[in-house]
Amino acid sequence: VIKKTANTILKFAEKMNKKPEDPIKISRSDLASVAGIATETFIRTMSNFKKEGLIEIEGRNIRILDIEKLKNIH
Repeated sequence: VIKKTANTILKFAEKMNKKPEDPIKISRSDLASVAGIATETFIRTMSNFKKEGLIEIEGRNIRILDIEKLKNIH
C-alpha cells in the first residue's frame, strides 16, 4: 500500500506537472481509485508521508518535498 501510494503520487506529478515541486490538484478519492486502494487507507498513508516530510498537503493540493525518498519507498 505504501509503495502504491508513493507510485501514484509520482505518476500524477509526472503527468500533470512540468516540475515535480509544482502542486498536484486532484481529489484523494481519485488518487486512491487510480492506486486501487481504499480512500481511507490512501489518506492515512499520505498523512504518514506528510509527517515524514515527503509531501505537503494544502486542501486539494499535494506538493512533493522529497522526490528521491518517495521514489525509493519499498
